[in-house]
Amino acid sequence: MALAVTGMLVLVVASVARIAHVGASAVSPGLTWTLSPATNTVTIRLTSASGPSGRRILARSHLVISKDGQPTRQSIDGGTVRVPVPPGKQTSLVVQVTGPRPVRQAFTVTVPPALRVLASRRGPGGVLLSLSSPLRRPRGPLCGADKVSSPESSEVAVAPSPIPCRAKLTLTAADGEQTVVPVTIPALPETPVYSFAHSAGRAIYITVDDGWTPSQQVLAIMRKISLPVTAFLIEHAAQQHLAYWRAFVGAGGMIGDHTVSHPNLTKLTLPRATTQWAQARRAFGHMLGRAPLLGRPPYGAFDRTVQAAAHRSGLRILVGWSAVADNDGIHTWDRKPLEPGEIVLLHWVPGLGRQLTRLLAVVRARHLNPTPLTPASFTGITPQHRSLDGD
Repeated sequence: MALAVTGMLVLVVASVARIAHVGASAVSPGLTWTLSPATNTVTIRLTSASGPSGRRILARSHLVISKDGQPTRQSIDGGTVRVPVPPGKQTSLVVQVTGPRPVRQAFTVTVPPALRVLASRRGPGGVLLSLSSPLRRPRGPLCGADKVSSPESSEVAVAPSPIPCRAKLTLTAADGEQTVVPVTIPALPETPVYSFAHSAGRAIYITVDDGWTPSQQVLAIMRKISLPVTAFLIEHAAQQHLAYWRAFVGAGGMIGDHTVSHPNLTKLTLPRATTQWAQARRAFGHMLGRAPLLGRPPYGAFDRTVQAAAHRSGLRILVGWSAVADNDGIHTWDRKPLEPGEIVLLHWVPGLGRQLTRLLAVVRARHLNPTPLTPASFTGITPQHRSLDGD
């Protein structure tokens, strides 16, 4: 539409110019002008006829523009004048060329209506703007992360991201009209991360990651002493040993979300990270009867995107750890003996039964109490704000 408007204007000008130039010398200056709907301005230029004589006349000529009968603009360098014209109206312009070859021309400019925001709605999916005219494809992302799209020809949607965004969004109508819309979008909610839990009752929390190598010895220990264990399972691993994990839950074990395939979530986009959490969570709910509320990011790697993805997936808590038990012993975050409130990390690997037996001996010697890990275990605890190393 913008090109069509400009084309019509040039045709009007050309016809007027031909009338004005009847009987004029070949060295009379020429006029060209264009309309920019984006800025609502008409740009009028004085051009030179060919040859040295034409260039001399151009150098001594100037433009004087009247808008709706009132002088409004005058060229300083003799070459160009930009005249603002209101959108959605007709504006009468008179162009006066002063100098050795004076010319006077009049024309009317019709500018498309201004682009306006008719409605703005904010919801979980971000901000949706409804505009008064069909739009060209909006550019994005906004603030480097907030995706900008056009669900309908006269709509613009700005999706939220983990980072708060306050910016100005420039929108262009199909006819070239533009508007600038201030947009403020808060950051997506984030699931908090904890590496410690409540210490009341000298509680300690045993967690085991992955799930590729289930252990009958661990299952026997759980049944014998009613030991609460939380397994943060990879969906792909859990599917291969479904009967075991149903027996694990039946023995009092709890299931946490360790994603579908164990990627480093900090290297994924928000949609892909959300899929990793959400698909695994749904699968565990279907396979084991309850969708987890706790998750553990693979490698202990997290950032605001990972936390926002977890929140969107329905996870209430992301669980780190403060101690690791493996074949080499028990390693705490501060290299001191295990303390109440610690979360201990093990893995479903060959030899896990022996590792767990040694851990329980230390737990008994320290008079600690293995306790089920639930969302309530973190009430009043300060969340964690930096990534951990591990797997």
